[in-house]
Amino acid sequence: MSLAAVEPDRPEEFAPALRAAVDASGLGLESIQRRLAQRGVRISVATLSYWQTGARTPGRRASLEVVAQLECLLDVPRGSLVALVPPPRPRGPVQRRTDEVTVPRFTEREAVRRVTEAVENPDSLLLGRLSHHDDVVIGPDRRLAAARTRIVGRAEADGLTGMGITQFLDDRTAGTPRLAVRSGGQVAHEVLDADHRVVGVALRYDEPLQRGESVLIDYELTTDGPGPRDASYDASCSLAVREYVLSVRFDPDDLPSRCEAYQLQRDGTPVRPRRRIRLDRRGQALLVALDCPPGTVGMAWEWDAPLDGRVSGR
Repeated sequence: MSLAAVEPDRPEEFAPALRAAVDASGLGLESIQRRLAQRGVRISVATLSYWQTGARTPGRRASLEVVAQLECLLDVPRGSLVALVPPPRPRGPVQRRTDEVTVPRFTEREAVRRVTEAVENPDSLLLGRLSHHDDVVIGPDRRLAAARTRIVGRAEADGLTGMGITQFLDDRTAGTPRLAVRSGGQVAHEVLDADHRVVGVALRYDEPLQRGESVLIDYELTTDGPGPRDASYDASCSLAVREYVLSVRFDPDDLPSRCEAYQLQRDGTPVRPRRRIRLDRRGQALLVALDCPPGTVGMAWEWDAPLDGRVSGR
């Protein structure tokens, strides 16, 4: 699962665009830093200077939220600077322990990108994520039976109109994904790529949010047909999340042999070592992660025995 961030294609344009916006505002970098601090955004004058000269660009050490706040402060169109932020540079390969649970890698990235671009709203980068809860149920056939998401966000600027939500399924045997929004606003439009199992909705808030106002976004992922037989579930977000909670419930008579939590930065670098998660007597695995940076956080699991060879009543 993903609230996918679209990677821009024009990295060389960010520095001159920021420099032009700063010049047009008539503000010095010290003044910009102070005004950002009043909005709760901490950044050094040196970093601002590096950004506008091109010596450095916002990457995994600087949230896109800072750039979004700069857009408001410098009075430029929303999303105009964020769209020019270059993607993080790939780092060297990370060696994986031989006893780790295998995490599937989604292969339809271009399809996800296309759907995300079609539903995304630049205002979503100005909605701070206070919490993100995913409740997942894995059925006795080891397929996803239900997945419900609740996000509590708080507006960091006035007049926010909505956000985009993108979900995808990696299992080619799964049915067509469907998204049902239960609260938080109305679906302005939906984009479905059934061939690649990607669905997105443009969510429009019932009323524009003013700075400091909160919203509860509640939606559910279902399928028109069998659920995916995936061995992991995660959230990929372009903004930091104060609290992420993932609950995965398995059939008590068919518990996985291993279950692990993982967390990656936007460039794929692990935030911390993976750790095993113990299932309770009801077959539930619980992951709680606090102050998550932009990136991916989730859980992977696997069984030693194939589905047909499981032992009933274990």
